[in-house]
Amino acid sequence: MLEFDPATRSMRTQRMLLRPLQATDAAGLLGIYSQPEVTRYYELDTLSDLLQAQRVLDFFLKHHDRFAMLEPDSLRMIGTCGLFFWDKTTNMASFGYDMASQYWGRGLMREAAGAVLAYGFSTMRLNRVNALTALDNQASIKVLEALGFEQEAVLRQFAYWKGAYHDMRMFALLREQLGDGPVAQAMAAF
Repeated sequence: MLEFDPATRSMRTQRMLLRPLQATDAAGLLGIYSQPEVTRYYELDTLSDLLQAQRVLDFFLKHHDRFAMLEPDSLRMIGTCGLFFWDKTTNMASFGYDMASQYWGRGLMREAAGAVLAYGFSTMRLNRVNALTALDNQASIKVLEALGFEQEAVLRQFAYWKGAYHDMRMFALLREQLGDGPVAQAMAAF
């Protein structure tokens, strides 16, 4: 189940509400990025105050088309998911996501990511979506593979965070690969 409201660019999935990040979302981001397990594979240091979260939010608002993942009843932010580096000439964008650790393992990220990717392929008319993940981030790899992404390469020492270089896996999802997978099924809402 996916419902899309084009006026607000909000989406309702079976278990959550997705809406574009807003200028008032710094506290929600702090709740997510203050968890060391969330920032383990991230070029972002674990956040400790609202000013740091505001800087992250300002960056997202300027450079990303990122959605807040909200519990439908409480409207508590549990994660974010979005597209960035949109190249309109090649119809290509990159994809990223994060979620508070107490919500891991429930399939919520696959649900949200499927909706956001359907939005990208439908509304933004994307042809290709790229995603990078740390070499040993098995949870992220599972999410990407469940959505139909295929690994294309290992990029050696491609990223640098927390004082070390890291190898990254490059995944991609092409429009022609969607078939009747979860992203294609979600596109019916657009």
